[in-house]
Amino acid sequence: MEQFETKINNEYSLRGTVFKINEPKAILLGITGMQEYSARYAGFAKDLNEAGYSFYMLDHFGQGLNARTVDDQQIWPFDAWKMTLQALKNTVEELRKQGKPVYLMGHSMGSFFVQSYLEYYPKSVEKAIIMGSNGPGQPFGLASFLAKITTTKKTRNQKSVFINNMALGAYAKSIKDRKTDLDWLSYNEENVQTYIAEPYCGHPNTKGFYVEFMAGMNTLYKKANTSRISRDEHILLVSGEDDPVGGKKGVTKLYDFYKKLGVKDVTLKLYPQMRHEILNELDRQIVVDDILEFLAKK
Repeated sequence: MEQFETKINNEYSLRGTVFKINEPKAILLGITGMQEYSARYAGFAKDLNEAGYSFYMLDHFGQGLNARTVDDQQIWPFDAWKMTLQALKNTVEELRKQGKPVYLMGHSMGSFFVQSYLEYYPKSVEKAIIMGSNGPGQPFGLASFLAKITTTKKTRNQKSVFINNMALGAYAKSIKDRKTDLDWLSYNEENVQTYIAEPYCGHPNTKGFYVEFMAGMNTLYKKANTSRISRDEHILLVSGEDDPVGGKKGVTKLYDFYKKLGVKDVTLKLYPQMRHEILNELDRQIVVDDILEFLAKK
């Protein structure tokens, strides 16, 4: 396990964790979800490496290797959405120099960046995996508006209690008889407890984070952007049926969205008795096998 860094411009870069092997048959580039970090994917990386793939996992701004201290977490710079997309594009171009196919994967928050990436940089990766996501029809415009009117220059890096409660609080409340407010992550109680114990997991989002993130989310599914999506993309959608982020209903809506656009190769895999972190559920091997099958498909 090593680190890598992708330069975005003269001021910013993003770092991540790389799990590489000699002479891989292809390379998977991933980007993490909200309030977590890239090294959490070591188990999945082992599965990928054993199957012949190198794996690069990028941390977001204010997370993992991009947060200098615990207190610096979830602080996003201005224009973070576009810079993150640029970091993904720059990393893809750098990985291509190895002469191998490059695939892209995003979990949760990262999955929305993959959706956006397909809008801005069509056919620049051979395959895309969208994990723990949701589809069109969400009130992103309202959320963006609320984030902007509740944020000032002075309060930008302060914790956003209001929107955190509105967004992530709804996920917690969706789980009946929950033992913790993070039970929505998975049925696997050990995974939930490990997440809770991690200082680099679960850190509250800042007001500035929501300004940038919701503004970016509000660009999704706009006709001017979706018209650029290539009909020749190869897309795998994977989600737990009981995932409050999207689950069966939301991810099926995303599947239908891509099919209606005319994307020829879209596969949907839904997993019963799984919640948000499907790679950390007890039956995770089912998910891993489906992903490996998709990556190996000609």
